[in-house]
Amino acid sequence: MPECTIFEYMMENNKDFPKDVAINYVGEKTTYRELFENIDKTAAAFLKAGVKEKEIVTVALPSIPEALYCVYALNKIGAVANMIHPLAGKEETINYINEVQSRIVVIFDGAYETIAEEIERTTAEKVIVSSPSDSLPGPLKVAYSVKVKKPNLDGKVFFSWKSFIRDGKGTEIKTIKKDCHEMAIISHTGGTTGNPKGVMCSDYNINSLIYQSFCCFEHDERQHRALAVLPPFVNYSLVQSMLEMIFLGYQVILLPKYEPKKIWRYFKQYKPNVVLSIPAYWEMVLNNDAPKHVDLSCFEQIYYGGEAMSEETEKAIDKVLKQYGSKLDLLKGLGSTELMSVASQTYPWCNEVGSVGIPLVKTNCKVVNPGTEEEVQYFEQGEICFSGPTVMMGYYNNPVATDEVIKIHADSERWIHTGDLGYINDDGVIFVTGRIKRIIMTKGEDGQVTKLFPDRIEKIICMHPSVELCCVIGISDEQRINYPKAYAIIKEGYKIETIEREILDICKKNLPSYMIPEKFEFVTDLPRTERGKVDYRALEKWKGL
Repeated sequence: MPECTIFEYMMENNKDFPKDVAINYVGEKTTYRELFENIDKTAAAFLKAGVKEKEIVTVALPSIPEALYCVYALNKIGAVANMIHPLAGKEETINYINEVQSRIVVIFDGAYETIAEEIERTTAEKVIVSSPSDSLPGPLKVAYSVKVKKPNLDGKVFFSWKSFIRDGKGTEIKTIKKDCHEMAIISHTGGTTGNPKGVMCSDYNINSLIYQSFCCFEHDERQHRALAVLPPFVNYSLVQSMLEMIFLGYQVILLPKYEPKKIWRYFKQYKPNVVLSIPAYWEMVLNNDAPKHVDLSCFEQIYYGGEAMSEETEKAIDKVLKQYGSKLDLLKGLGSTELMSVASQTYPWCNEVGSVGIPLVKTNCKVVNPGTEEEVQYFEQGEICFSGPTVMMGYYNNPVATDEVIKIHADSERWIHTGDLGYINDDGVIFVTGRIKRIIMTKGEDGQVTKLFPDRIEKIICMHPSVELCCVIGISDEQRINYPKAYAIIKEGYKIETIEREILDICKKNLPSYMIPEKFEFVTDLPRTERGKVDYRALEKWKGL
């Protein structure tokens, strides 16, 4: 695996191609030469602001070029980027800043009002306010300034990006020769099962993922186009849609505000070769009309991740994409923030229905009896575990939580216990069947305590052609401990009166009696996490559905 920093890895592969395009930001193109120059300007500004080696700087930016300049610049001078949601909310943002004791914070202007009056409650001494307009082409810059009020910055604590960069002029930059096994980036878990945790990612972790994830693809040609649809506080997007693509010499298409309903417009305008997205965004190709003359023959890698997609929906999306020239079916993978992103993925030559593919080339996988290190047999269900070079350093300032998920097994390897239930077939292909944390205890008709698997119930309910999306939760009950209740979004054109009976019949046919939902509720929407996953924890707290 590459024994260098993120910046060094990227620079080595691109230094001889200065005229190639690195970033396409709403039509404004930045070459690799300009990328290197902007990274240096940003590095100089951070040094002028007093940023030291190993210091943690909090970065709360959407998908704008300045986010990438910050990541690479901090890495170049040996500092750490704490990547957080740009619209995390007041209290959450304050907690993120204070947790890592950031003196320097970079936010975008849309979050200024939220944090401005509360900055004294944080460790921040200097806050740089960047705007999506800072790198926009002229006409769009003017349009943005008319639409969005420019914040009145005091020049004492709050500074504009322009003044921040200007202050760094003339500052000498010395690239820090750091240990690639030390912390480079802090990303954060989704927090659906508790408070979000800071995931410490080393240069080695991130570069190892970049190296592995393109090993089984042809990548000799530069300047392919990668559409980044998720923001840079998500590893799936930052590491794979952005850092990996820039390393390869591709053009990264950045959109400051991705609008899922415009998916067809993005496809037609940018003709992307690579799209890494989530199920909810891919499903938009089914719910929105394609423009005339759109051609998807450009697709070379199209993936979804983050959560499962029903086989019916996946096949429907594949059908539509092929109608418009795509030669590929959707591919998918399994991973987590703690593994930098993906740990296994499918390929055109290994894309079994319902599977999440095979492990990356330097990643090992095994399935164990939950709560143990005991490996089970092929096709036997258990907890999916991964080991390899992308296993995180640990959770920031949280060794207890780290020890709960990283276990050193008898082979002396560090294994991530993912919390995913599944099995491996005798070809080494991985299948996910549920989540350990979603196991619900209940009582069957015989009075014996047993387990409910919401994922399994949801999969059966989604067999009905009317069901667009489903989530099952447990409802507390004195007699049964918990009973299953299903919430479902129904497609247009179906009558709920007949659907419920039909779904119940499917459940009776395919599930044991104790897993059959006692209640169904049909809704128009389901709560989602900031990463786009169905938030079953929030659903458990919903009132008045």
